[in-house]
Formats: sequence, C-alpha cells, structure tokens
Amino acid sequence: MQRIYLDQNKWVDLARARTGHPEGAKFVEAYEVLKAAGAAGTASCPLSGAHYFETHKQGDPQKRMDLAKTMLEISGLDAIAPPHVIVPYEIEVALIETFGLDRPTPAIEIFGQGANHVHGTEMFAYALPDEVDRVSISADQRQFLTAAGQAALEILTLADYPTGSDVRMKLNDHTRLNGDKFVKGQNDVRDSLDQIGRHRLGDMMIATAVTDILDLLLATCQRLEVDPNPLFDGGATTLGPFLEAMPSRWVEMQLRRVRQSNPQKAWEGNDLNDVSALSIAIPYCDIVVTEKSWTGMINTRKINRPFGTVVVRDLRDLPTLLRSAAA
Repeated sequence: MQRIYLDQNKWVDLARARTGHPEGAKFVEAYEVLKAAGAAGTASCPLSGAHYFETHKQGDPQKRMDLAKTMLEISGLDAIAPPHVIVPYEIEVALIETFGLDRPTPAIEIFGQGANHVHGTEMFAYALPDEVDRVSISADQRQFLTAAGQAALEILTLADYPTGSDVRMKLNDHTRLNGDKFVKGQNDVRDSLDQIGRHRLGDMMIATAVTDILDLLLATCQRLEVDPNPLFDGGATTLGPFLEAMPSRWVEMQLRRVRQSNPQKAWEGNDLNDVSALSIAIPYCDIVVTEKSWTGMINTRKINRPFGTVVVRDLRDLPTLLRSAAA
C-alpha cells in the first residue's frame, strides 16, 4: 500500500473538488483516484495531529465539516503516529544499534486508525451504556451502535463541532504561542550563527537536535543501563551518525538546516507544524505532497533520498505516480 501524506492545503483542494467548488475543478481527477485507491486498499492518505490542528483553525463551521468529511472519506481513518510516540521508539532503536545492545527492537505501529492513534491516546473512544432507557442492548445491537457512535465521534473530533468560538480562540492562542516560541528559538540559532560563523551550521544543527531530545535520551539511557558519555565525548563525530539512526530526528534537523542556510527567509509560526509533520511524513510515507517552497528545498537538498520518498507540490501528479507504482 502506498502511504501518501498531504499538506493541509492539499486537503482543502480535495474538499473543493468533492463539493463542486470552482477552484476544485482541476483536482477532481486526483480526488477520484485517491478515493478509488483507498477503496481498493492500494493507497491511503494518513492524517496527522497537524491536520487536526489546522482543521480546527477554520472558523466557518460548514467549511470545517466539509473538510473533515473529505479527509475521513479519503483517509478511511488511516492515521500516522505523533512525534511523542515515534521519537522515543527511534531513540531506543538508535541506542540498541549504536551500542550493540543484546535487546529486542521495540515494537511500534507507525500507522493506525483514528484520532486515538493520531494523538497517541485512548480518550477518543465511544462507550455505549449497558442500557438505553432501561432497555438492555443485545450483542449485535451493541456492535452496530458502538461502530456508529465511534464513526460520529471521529468526524466530530476532526471537525471540532460544535465548539464555542472561545474554545477555538484558546486553541489558536495555544498554537500561536508554540509557533512563536519555535520562531524565537530558530531566530536565536540564526543570531548565534552570525556570531560564531555560518560555517558552523552543521555543528549547530546537531547540537540543537540533540538538545531537543536530551531529557528523553538520558532517561532512555538510564532505563537501558547505557553510559551516554561516549556519545557526547565524540561531539558531532558521534552524535551526527546517532541522529542519522533516528529517521524523524534526522529529517527534522535537515529541514531546519535548509531553512537556516538562508537567513534572509523569515521563520513563521506555521513552520513548526510543517517541520513536525514533514519530519514524520518523509521517512515513513511513500509520497508527500506539500507546498512549493518545502518541495523545492527538500528535493534540492535530497532530504527525501535516503527513504525513497517522492515529494511533489501538485495533487495532479498523484494519478500518474499511483499508476506507476501499480505497474
């Protein structure tokens, strides 16, 4: 099965195609091809936490619901695990490989189903009561009603409907604050590079990538009874290959590096969502459809090459790509 990761704007294009919006006419073929591929089980378009956050930011309830219905129709609830699930797994695998530990590789499900998998939680589960209006429910009825209730819960969770505007404003404020913090961090890195010299860009990227996971890395070393000092004693010489052993962390570092290599291009709050989503999508999906600027940077720097992932910017490329994959 081909896993296809779509940037939020691409989902908007598909929603327009599905609802007959004039701007969606040119994407109707892509919409139909993806829908057919999903039904046939030959391709799927998994949702991520970034998709939920971005969908909730749509202020128009009808547009939000149209978008959610399109996303669930095409994805079939297929979902990709979040960074806080994938990164601990990658750290443990990297430590086992780096230190040659005699331990089994931990298990993980990168892809799964629904909001629970997207967010790495169990809170989005529909629970049917034992009785409804004091009438007992048969096993068959329970199975049917639970499935129906879960389906309704999934679309309401993605569409964030109905939700008061005050709640959505709080979510947007939270997202903006995190984005602003990310921008400040990247601007601090840029300023530090201006002081120490941009020839140290590679070292700076390794240092910041390790700093981001340091607490989790040290905790995992303690649990596995591994002395982390040999990793740090070698500096970039040992930490660089260690990061390469963690696909999402290596991609995340490379995405930040390619942006930092152009200090004139300002960082924006939404870059946090882009970097977080792409750092998971590029190593674990087969095709990524994202915006023009990221597509150009990723392909130029060949960030996708180690994983064989195809990165394009236009939904209209998908029919040809899927036909080629099936040949």
